[in-house]
Amino acid sequence: MTEIKLRIDFDGDRYIGHGRIQLLELIGEHGSIAQAAKAMDMSYKRAWYLMDEFNSMFADPLIERQHGGRGGGAAKLTPFGAELVRQYREMEAKALSVFAKPLAAMEKHLARQQKSARKAG
Repeated sequence: MTEIKLRIDFDGDRYIGHGRIQLLELIGEHGSIAQAAKAMDMSYKRAWYLMDEFNSMFADPLIERQHGGRGGGAAKLTPFGAELVRQYREMEAKALSVFAKPLAAMEKHLARQQKSARKAG
């Protein structure tokens, strides 16, 4: 299935991309940066640094963290974080809708994919 993945570049090195939005969604779903990282096959440290960087881009926080303690830490999306995810996914859907005809024309010309090689033996 054809997808459109947006990357929004702000000034400098600040951007929103598919992976960051997916990480936010998974934090919202799992209530944990560690569990979201695991779901993305990413180290906790990498996910934590990505979220820290992403969170610092905005005046309003994207997530709220509860550190350590009994049962470990937790994280949840703030209302702004949830709204950012919703707006990003809405823009993706609109882009796919707007470009549906040219995408369909491109898809007609795609070469057939080779089936995976048969097992020897």
